Amino acid sequence: MKLILTAFAIFLGQTALAQTSYVSPTRILEKKGYQLGITGEMFNSSKSIDHEKDDVDFESGEYFKRFQGEFSGLYGLTENLQIGGGLRYRQNSSSKLNKLQEEISETSTGVESTFATFKYAFKPVERLYYSLEGLIRYTPFRNDEEQNGSNGSLILGDDGNEYSAGLGMAYAFKTKDFLSGRVGYRKPGQELSDEIYWQLEGALVWRYLALVAGVDGVSSMNNDPHGDDEKNRPAYYTGRTALYNSKNREWIAPYAGLNLALGPNWRVETRASQVVNGRSTDLGTAFAVSLIRRMEDKKTNKIDTRFKQYDVEASISKISPKKGYVVIDKGLADDIQKGMKIDFFEFDYVGGNILLARGTVIQSKSSTAIVKITHRYNAKKELKEGTVARGNFR
Repeated sequence: MKLILTAFAIFLGQTALAQTSYVSPTRILEKKGYQLGITGEMFNSSKSIDHEKDDVDFESGEYFKRFQGEFSGLYGLTENLQIGGGLRYRQNSSSKLNKLQEEISETSTGVESTFATFKYAFKPVERLYYSLEGLIRYTPFRNDEEQNGSNGSLILGDDGNEYSAGLGMAYAFKTKDFLSGRVGYRKPGQELSDEIYWQLEGALVWRYLALVAGVDGVSSMNNDPHGDDEKNRPAYYTGRTALYNSKNREWIAPYAGLNLALGPNWRVETRASQVVNGRSTDLGTAFAVSLIRRMEDKKTNKIDTRFKQYDVEASISKISPKKGYVVIDKGLADDIQKGMKIDFFEFDYVGGNILLARGTVIQSKSSTAIVKITHRYNAKKELKEGTVARGNFR
């Protein structure tokens, strides 16, 4: 399967010089780099789950649908700190049967929130990368309570601002594939319990194509501000959904996606997810599409594109004190010959697929080879053990 997709990625490579197709959730922009993105997502509920985890099936004619559009921007403030912000627009559509079995259809539309984010990246440890993240979300609306049992307007979301902070970690494989995870604390609103959010994600990555799969979820801290006192809980008209004004909400949602890099600075991300379990929430499916422009000030970009196809890949196993010579972990057994040109890349969080240096094989043994460094393309980034080495037999 990966061979077929690799061939497809090479075909795409003949039509455009693209950025990397995947950016891990824990990766930050280089200093003065920026990213702009727009996302559209549609969620369709299939049933509700109450706070006791019992199924509440939809009656004939009942439904709940939610569309969300989000615009976001990110900026690399320093080498280690990224800041950002954005806006979320939402439309809820609901149809619910009343006590007389009459259909009540409602729609609510508007700006659901604006938000600000930050992400701080620590110095990597070998191929492990760590970051701290935080978010503040402001909700500009205020929900009206139902009066005397009559239905009010369908609410747009939950009252109150949201605050969250967490830790991200990722492992970058030599193959450029990734495994990452995030976990953190969230205060989602004034009427909701505090919660723990979490996410696990893996990605098979090529230059122009990436396959992504993972699972994200929420675990309640079971400290609903109204406890079991339902009489004092505000009564809002939520229509035919348990997504809002919920009690100790929880959910688990596996997802899968396909990313495509378009041109040197653009990529498209698609995702399909399914909420499969939870409490005080809805089960259902969601589909999302994002268009992203990512710009980073890389002087080596043009050099990098000249060396995008290779026959062999290795890594540095040893470096001379003055870093003029390196030993790579492949040799004659892998057809590494004296005089062969070797390029050295850093492809992960520190700036994508960046060409660092070029050298020539001066000695090749059975399973190792010595390479003399002849050119350096990025003075700010040093060669180190584990750096990827690529070469051509031609």
